[in-house]
Amino acid sequence: MPVSLHQLILRTERDVVLARQRARELAAAFGLDNQDQIRLATATSEMARNAFRYAKNGKVSFLVHTEEPKRLEVVVTDIGSGIANLDEIFAGRYRSETGLGMGIIGTKRLMDEFEIESTGQGTTVRMSKHALRRGNDWTPRLVADVQRDLQARAPDSPYAEIEAQNQELLKTLQELRSRQEELELLNRELEDTNRGVVALYAELDERADYLRRASELKTKFLSNVSHEFRTPLNSIVSLARMLMDRIDGELTPEQLKQVRYIESSARDLQEMVNDLLDLAKVEAGKVRMRAKRFDVHELFSALKGMLKPLLADNTSVDLVFDDSRELSSLHTDEGKVSQILRNLISNALKFTPSGSVTVSAKELQDGRIQFAVADTGIGIPKEHHENIFKEFSQVENPLQERHRGTGLGLPLCRNLAVLLGGHIDLDSEPGRGSTFCLTIPATYVGEALEAGDLAALPAPEFHRTPVLYLEDSEEAAMVFESALRNTEFQAILARTISQADAWTVRHTPAAVVVDVYVGDELAWDFLDRLREDHAHVPILVTSGSDEGEFAAAHGAAVFLPKPLDREVLLGELRRLTLAGGTRKLLLVDDNEVSRYILRELLCQPWLQIQEASNGREALACLEEGLPDAMILDLLMPDLSGFDILRELRGRAETADLPVLIYTSKPLTDTERAQLEAWKAATVRKEDVSTRLSAQPFLEWIRSNGLAPESSARERHA
Repeated sequence: MPVSLHQLILRTERDVVLARQRARELAAAFGLDNQDQIRLATATSEMARNAFRYAKNGKVSFLVHTEEPKRLEVVVTDIGSGIANLDEIFAGRYRSETGLGMGIIGTKRLMDEFEIESTGQGTTVRMSKHALRRGNDWTPRLVADVQRDLQARAPDSPYAEIEAQNQELLKTLQELRSRQEELELLNRELEDTNRGVVALYAELDERADYLRRASELKTKFLSNVSHEFRTPLNSIVSLARMLMDRIDGELTPEQLKQVRYIESSARDLQEMVNDLLDLAKVEAGKVRMRAKRFDVHELFSALKGMLKPLLADNTSVDLVFDDSRELSSLHTDEGKVSQILRNLISNALKFTPSGSVTVSAKELQDGRIQFAVADTGIGIPKEHHENIFKEFSQVENPLQERHRGTGLGLPLCRNLAVLLGGHIDLDSEPGRGSTFCLTIPATYVGEALEAGDLAALPAPEFHRTPVLYLEDSEEAAMVFESALRNTEFQAILARTISQADAWTVRHTPAAVVVDVYVGDELAWDFLDRLREDHAHVPILVTSGSDEGEFAAAHGAAVFLPKPLDREVLLGELRRLTLAGGTRKLLLVDDNEVSRYILRELLCQPWLQIQEASNGREALACLEEGLPDAMILDLLMPDLSGFDILRELRGRAETADLPVLIYTSKPLTDTERAQLEAWKAATVRKEDVSTRLSAQPFLEWIRSNGLAPESSARERHA
């Protein structure tokens, strides 16, 4: 129940001023801040003035609600003729010569709660201001003290209230002026940022257009060359067959042997041309998918007949097709599936000297089917598992002289698998054989998500360390990206496991951060695949629940609970990715301001900065321990930069120490030549002060191989 604090009858203009005073005093007594005190006093004054001016017998009541939500309430009543246009006033359509409507609208905006009832017998206005925070201690004792103070307090003169009101206005104007200055500053910063963003987008558009044109030219070239090669190759094969069929007479045994070599070489080249043309079609998006319903056992029967000739050259290998009659029918492009399996089986037969090649299929629970081609051949080392899927890549092996391929078959197979909506996996070790698994949807639904997903993810930037983050939550991904912004790390955000799989097939991250729950899937299988394919890449697992033991069992180096702490995250990433630890840089400059600017510009977690204020102090620092690099001023009071550099180059341990001359001194041709002879780079102070950029220094550090991302990139290349 509300407690009445004070009532005031509006008989004169002075009572209106007194109502404003009491409203401000009550707001202050109950702990409202200065802005809310002004708002409550202004609203009370406006409604009291309306009641006094346009009606009669006006009254202002002040009440306090001590239950939640705690609030101060002001009730203004009168017995006038009422307000006839309330709906129009609140809609903003009413215009009064006296300004009545504007006062009501303005008062409503000032208050947390505002109600007005008006009839022909009078008007009642109820308005409230809430406590600053829940749990304010508005006890009965406080209410009683406030009531007692109000009764004992004599009203101030109207002049004192006007003076207080003027002070409030001045304070409000000062705050408005400060906010206006802040807005102007923000607007200037936004304008600068917008100009930078526009320039960046223009550069990105130009680069994207260049890459698109380069890709189009490559595809067009491959397509044209393939078509131009086909006609003469077909002619060579046909002529060779005519000679071997002895249409124009007999051949000697040596001539027959030569013609067979010609035909075999022409067919190999013809196979490469066909693969090039297929690759060009896939990259150009001109491959038409012809989905139809077919049975797996019928596909296996057709493949068995097509591949029988290959077994004639290798009788020590058995080609086995598992029984697949119980499998459900597929609805996809049978030709593309057959082409992939034919290529995989052909490779297996080529590189299996003896033993067996087994072809099988099984249905998966998620509506997909998995084909497997397993052999007992020579196997493939793990470090080459990704290379064999790159164009023209081949692995050196003892059988290569007898079976020299084109290096295009497996890249084509992978691209076709993506078009079918699936992917190809490899499990192989030298001496144990290989198993290629083709996994595709049982029903073709369009191009695979992997192709589109991969296009949405950026490639690694040259100057930053890529960190892949697998997270389906947009909010968590935004927090992660913000944490890595303006650091040495580049955030690669993958929303699905298929996105992350597709990206890691083509790129190698410096580290991977994985959320355990990705949509309806668990990320453990992805971690297992990642550990097999990129064993050296550190893995950080994150989750809202305690998954530390499971994470460690699946190869994670660190488990981080959610929400991610920025400093902890960056600390772990730097600990796991820094190959060479911190680098020690010695700054030698007698100007303290110059050293401060350099120290701020070069503030990097991997850079330990040591300072020397003169030449002798610099030599003393060198005696204590050699830095990895030095930035040196030329003009100093005791020893010049030339003296120090001459001393450095005269010592064996510092003869190759990287040195950057940072000076405002105009250099003569002789001085410039001397610095070049001492292998010292140069940056002018005027250039740095104009742009205030660390880029020249960081580029120099990277050019000397001292930046951690350089070593990390070499390690993960």
